[in-house]
Amino acid sequence: MDRMDEDSPGEAQSVPGRSPSAPPASSGAGGKHPTTVSGPSPSSAASVPGPSSIASQGMSKRRRGLGIVTPNACTECRKKRAKCDGQRPCSRCAGQKDAECIYEIPVRQSKETLRNEIDQLRRQQRSSEQVLAALANPELWEEVLSRLRGGQSIEAISQWLGVSGPSGAGGKAPSAVFGAGFGAGAKRPGSGPGTAPGPRPTSPTTSQHLQSMRHEPEQQSPWAGPFSSRSQSRVGSWVEGQEESYRYHGQTQVPTPELPEMRVPPETWTTITSDGGLVQHLLALYFCWEYPTFASLSKEHFLKDFTDGRPRFCSAILVNALLALGCRFSSKPATRANPNDPHTSGDHFFKECQRLFYQEQDHHTLTTIQALGIMSIREASCGRDSESWYYAGQSIRLAIEMGLHQLEGDGHDDDETAVQAATFWGAFALDHAWSLATGSLPQCSCFPRLPPKPAIIDDIEASLWIPYTDDGKGISRLASALEGRLSQSEGAPLQRSCEQPSNVRSVYKCFCELSELVHQSLYVLHSPGRPLTSRDLLSIYTQYLNWYDRIPEVLRLGHNFTPAVLFAHMYYHFAILLLFRPLIKLRIIGSSISPRDVCSQAADAISGLLRSYSQLYTLRRTPSFVPYFVLTSSIMHLAIGATLSGEQQPGESESTKSGQSSQTPGRSSKFSPRVVEAITRGIADLTEMAPCHFFAEQALNILRFLARKWNIEVDITPTEEEKQIRHGGSDFDQTTKPVTSSLNFFSPNVEDSDFNCNWGNSIKAVRKTEQRTGDRGEHIAETASAMENPLFWPFPMQGRPMLPTGEELEKAGFELL
Repeated sequence: MDRMDEDSPGEAQSVPGRSPSAPPASSGAGGKHPTTVSGPSPSSAASVPGPSSIASQGMSKRRRGLGIVTPNACTECRKKRAKCDGQRPCSRCAGQKDAECIYEIPVRQSKETLRNEIDQLRRQQRSSEQVLAALANPELWEEVLSRLRGGQSIEAISQWLGVSGPSGAGGKAPSAVFGAGFGAGAKRPGSGPGTAPGPRPTSPTTSQHLQSMRHEPEQQSPWAGPFSSRSQSRVGSWVEGQEESYRYHGQTQVPTPELPEMRVPPETWTTITSDGGLVQHLLALYFCWEYPTFASLSKEHFLKDFTDGRPRFCSAILVNALLALGCRFSSKPATRANPNDPHTSGDHFFKECQRLFYQEQDHHTLTTIQALGIMSIREASCGRDSESWYYAGQSIRLAIEMGLHQLEGDGHDDDETAVQAATFWGAFALDHAWSLATGSLPQCSCFPRLPPKPAIIDDIEASLWIPYTDDGKGISRLASALEGRLSQSEGAPLQRSCEQPSNVRSVYKCFCELSELVHQSLYVLHSPGRPLTSRDLLSIYTQYLNWYDRIPEVLRLGHNFTPAVLFAHMYYHFAILLLFRPLIKLRIIGSSISPRDVCSQAADAISGLLRSYSQLYTLRRTPSFVPYFVLTSSIMHLAIGATLSGEQQPGESESTKSGQSSQTPGRSSKFSPRVVEAITRGIADLTEMAPCHFFAEQALNILRFLARKWNIEVDITPTEEEKQIRHGGSDFDQTTKPVTSSLNFFSPNVEDSDFNCNWGNSIKAVRKTEQRTGDRGEHIAETASAMENPLFWPFPMQGRPMLPTGEELEKAGFELL
């Protein structure tokens, strides 16, 4: 108890049940003091003064020192709300007639005690459910029942199931990669040689059970940050529970945290396959190589509901979209709609996803928005840029219509708020990536209202990232160099030399911040009515540089080299390159910053990062937007190399003005050795990525066309598909021409006929008239050629910056080189 100094009649006493504004007790007759009785009180049965109170009546001032009161008062003093001295009997009870002084044992339950009790109950519940699921399995029920009859506890049987569960039920679980988002950093006990346990036997889950779990509000959440100050949640406790599941499996002693058992069969989420091992394998590939770049889902919430069969943060359309994207990183025949055609990889899952999407009556759900984002990433990998752009636009539009940009943490359901924030930021980042790549304004307004960014959670931040492949072979040259061998077990992660903290939340947060900068730069470049000025350009460029200086130390090169971190650095240089690429034929008046030099440095940086990625993991498994980065940097190397060669400016020949490719034999630009090496490296990178991302094949055709157009001699070895095209007599130029079924964002081979539209029989008459007069709009062509185009733009179907011309160009702070 707190020590109190001298009391005076005017001082307010800290009496339980009395507000601070209540009048203080009087020390005169008829009054009552909390600790002593100075006189008879008609309202109190304890009116007879005891010996201790009589002894203190003569004192003009009374002190209450240490030891006079006790924190555990007797029952009588509690009733009277009086201070108790803790003696047996106490002074109040000793001075009362027939008063029984009884002390009860205090029962104090702190929040920590309650949390521990809740955690213990949850562990008991998980153990009980695991044992019940095993009893429903025909392969395990006899052994489990025998152990129960033998007196073993539920916890002991659950632990036995976790260690020696059969691996034949659905195949081998890729638990190492799923653990990348769980509570890592925990101590992982080693175990003897063995094989990684497969998915646990599952018990039937009725639709009524799924419906009852759909919207249960959670009482505590760790998704604090801007949303809450609480510390626990359904998912948070599940994440913490994974720390106890770390084991060493396999002959190579690879640390793989166990995946929680699936309590529903795979058919709950997809009708394409009943192989639970394949489903988990494809999800593991996605979370290893693509997540969290442009991810609109919260991994922890999704996996929890996926394994439990809970349709709150997981749905069939989302699972099928993830499986379709995961197929891009696998070469197994089961991942293809046609086992003999690698170009059908994931098509069966994607068609199911489309069917579910068009079957929905209302798309305004979190999982549908998330699925659209995943569908967009998958189509980008396939080279279908129009479809990818469409799905990304639908995703961000639905997110805004649902008001996800106006989130405010009210503490009602912190899990829901965290998933909503992740959904919005994933859609926001993906929409801006496509707007950046296609030269267009994003779907959000110039000054959007944005929700708080997802919080950084220490346990998830410190979790391990471990490379994961179909068979674990040949994936990391670094691991091979350090350990002299690679894991040969199917579906296994690599050795510990490749492990590193995932820092997944820091990466995601940096992506959100970088997307905000991309948003500003897009409005600087493409706002009608407000042409670009050098001042605005340098201002946003300075913000990019400041952002790069402020990134966390754990995300700097040399500290972390996960695919997500390398991708974040590449995306930064990609944004810088596209900010300055249209201006490489200009110089900024009064500034030493050269757009051409900045673009060259950004292209070199992307090439260097790709080289590091290739040395670490090879380029067979890269995030889906990496081929777009390589294409952009390679085009820049081509353009700058051709410019510096002194032969001609890219895009300034007569063939370029007319849209025709140059076929002049015997003349080609001579590059410096450094430029030749960069172009050769970009071509090799795209060739290596082609089996995983089919856009890489399209990118090689684009480079081949532009090299021929600019009279640049490059050696591009055809892929197997390109050899078949050439054997069939098709021209490579045809693959770079616009088609009516696409928006043709990446079609460089554009002719006049692709823009001009004539109607009916008037076409022949117009042509005859032009032949007679010899006009054919020559005065228009002459006027256009007289006006020097200050922009460099290799794809005519993409948007261009709003840049003034003539005298206004100089006023804006630019001039031609």
